[in-house]
Amino acid sequence: MKKKIFYFLVMLVFISNTIFSLFYNLDSKELINSIKNKQYSSSEYKIFTQIRIPRTFATYFVGAGLSLVGCVLQSIFLNPLCEGYTLGISSSAGLGVILGTILNLPFTKFFNSLLGITISLVVIYLLILISKKTIDIGFVLTGIVVNFLFSSISILITLFFDQYKINYVLLWLLGSFSYLDINYFYPLWFIIILGIIIILFYSSSMDIVVLGKEKSNSLGVDEQKIKNVLIITSAVITAICVSLTGVISFVGIIIPNTVKIFTGIKHKNWFIWSSISGGIFISLCDNLARNLFYPIEIPISVLTGIVGSLFFIVYLIRGNFYGNTKN
Repeated sequence: MKKKIFYFLVMLVFISNTIFSLFYNLDSKELINSIKNKQYSSSEYKIFTQIRIPRTFATYFVGAGLSLVGCVLQSIFLNPLCEGYTLGISSSAGLGVILGTILNLPFTKFFNSLLGITISLVVIYLLILISKKTIDIGFVLTGIVVNFLFSSISILITLFFDQYKINYVLLWLLGSFSYLDINYFYPLWFIIILGIIIILFYSSSMDIVVLGKEKSNSLGVDEQKIKNVLIITSAVITAICVSLTGVISFVGIIIPNTVKIFTGIKHKNWFIWSSISGGIFISLCDNLARNLFYPIEIPISVLTGIVGSLFFIVYLIRGNFYGNTKN
């Protein structure tokens, strides 16, 4: 019963939020007349087709992608605080994009961010070899240190090479859909969908992978192959999301951990509803970012950072409480 109520509420919020995102503060009658009379030069039609539709779609795709990446990383590293942001993956992708922009590298934002992520994955691999553990919070804190390191390098590079772009870099590091490039978004959205499909394809196998290498092998599941495929897919999705909107924090922690309360530990349901909920969450945050202090638009990570910080506090308090009760 709890699951059904949750599913119903999620779809209700999805429908109402989509309507709000597309039609808020638009003259619906003028828009309909423009479509009927094929007046494609009208302001309402241009706002609807060139701004509202791509921006709404982008929020759903980016939110779904980042949430799903959070699910994958938490399952692989067996740590509920793992996601692209806390492990430094998002900030390394941001560093790649900023390097490409400042140095005028002959690559797209996607490939620049993917290059940054490759460096980050090497760093994470070294961290695993050094710490031998990924379950404790120390591993996540190390990832956060890596995150701030890459962010600081991004700002330093900008100051040395082109200080006039510092505002652009700061906005990029805090995430925003205000500079969304429609021509860049349309060719890439299908790659996010493809990545999501690949992850969902292996979602049922993850129920076995989390049991450990020995049990996975005994049940005929190639644990390492699945992990490699999912990590590479997650890296590609994160690279696309960061290249589109910049660095958005804590989505991959807030949504997966909240959704798991309602869906349970079955990875397929968890992955599907986390991606849907993540898209809705980012879309809601984008609406708030645009309208909360209108006409000023605030970066999305300001909102997700507040929610994520509260989540961390609750997690630490619960951890200390249960630790004390056990003692």
